[in-house]
Amino acid sequence: MTAPAPTTAPVSRTERALVAANGAVLVALMAGMAVLVIANVFARYVFNHSFVWAEELSRYMMIWVGFLGSGLVLRAGAHIAVDVFQDLLPRRAAQAMRVAVLAVLATCIAAMAWLGTQYVHFAWGQESPILNWNFGLIYLAIPIGAVLMGVHLALIAGPFVRDRKFRTDGGLQPEEATL
Repeated sequence: MTAPAPTTAPVSRTERALVAANGAVLVALMAGMAVLVIANVFARYVFNHSFVWAEELSRYMMIWVGFLGSGLVLRAGAHIAVDVFQDLLPRRAAQAMRVAVLAVLATCIAAMAWLGTQYVHFAWGQESPILNWNFGLIYLAIPIGAVLMGVHLALIAGPFVRDRKFRTDGGLQPEEATL
């Protein structure tokens, strides 16, 4: 079984800007987490002093990385998927199956955005234990990540339904995610 080919459809300037901004935020968060964790380990073992807030902050950064990065992973077709069924179907039936998959994904993403918003409202008045940050701001990652996933889903929907193609934009290739 071969991996689906990336789409060669032209990408708009707005779409490129969205992907670049999304990627830049992820790189900044990941770099910040790496520096923070390494500095904390260094301080703990060299100076026998640990930054008590470093673990909590890196955990919140990881939450944001997970939710903000899920749209880019969806865009590249690198989420876990079972595609053997559509490989066995004729072209039209496989396209119909992909439409159904998109509908289920869109429904789940919409539910995640709505429930994430509800969760933000629920947690808005609570504070994190060490940093005393508003939990609502931390959990904004859920609805924002869901909206980004919905946008990326809309951007790849046409090529995905027609030819099972994803957008790679020179970044992550779906086959790189396989074990």
